[in-house]
Amino acid sequence: MKCPKCNEGSFFVGHPYKFSTLGEVKEKCSVCDLKYSIEPWFFQGSYYVSYALGVALFVAIFILKIVLLPKLTYLITLISMVVILLMLSPLLFALSKIIWINIFVHYDSRFKR
Repeated sequence: MKCPKCNEGSFFVGHPYKFSTLGEVKEKCSVCDLKYSIEPWFFQGSYYVSYALGVALFVAIFILKIVLLPKLTYLITLISMVVILLMLSPLLFALSKIIWINIFVHYDSRFKR
């Protein structure tokens, strides 16, 4: 959850589970001065990443269900998937923004202290 360019500055205003600042990205990095919002509505693309993370989570839960608990009903599996998704959604939302900006901004070792 650090700046993608220098890996030192904080990326988010608060913790992913602090609901008053949920998903709020800082204006720029305090260390390397990178502007996080590259263009207007830049983080709209992170919704695709969030969707992919959610699908991957559902697939992982379903595979674990088949391997570990094969006699569990599909209704219980679906309910557990929804509950887990609701509990992890702030984290998935934050991870999707970090992944999205890392696609466009790469690490630069010149900003090491």
